[in-house]
Amino acid sequence: MKPLPLLGTVSDAGLSRLELDVRAKIDRLFARCPTLCGFSVQDRSQLPEKVEGAIPDADLYVTEIGIFPKLTADQYGDIFDEITLAISDLVYEQPKAYDVLRGRTFARTLQ
Repeated sequence: MKPLPLLGTVSDAGLSRLELDVRAKIDRLFARCPTLCGFSVQDRSQLPEKVEGAIPDADLYVTEIGIFPKLTADQYGDIFDEITLAISDLVYEQPKAYDVLRGRTFARTLQ
């Protein structure tokens, strides 16, 4: 999986407008979900046949969600919904975001 460049490691001038928009949306997601440590986004071709949880209108799937500390099933579901909504919004607003999101792992960074 291809991680997005971390803040401070690549100048913003080297990133496209789309990549900057994705970075900003994911940064806001991590800010809203303080227990979220990371997650991956994959397209259908990278997954087994029977998988649930597709992101609407994107054919993308959230996998490998890392959360600390451990949460209840309902809290976990809320975070999954937050991730799904953020990615769905990105793809709806900017269809080319699909290519930036697909196959990526996003992780919280400490500054």
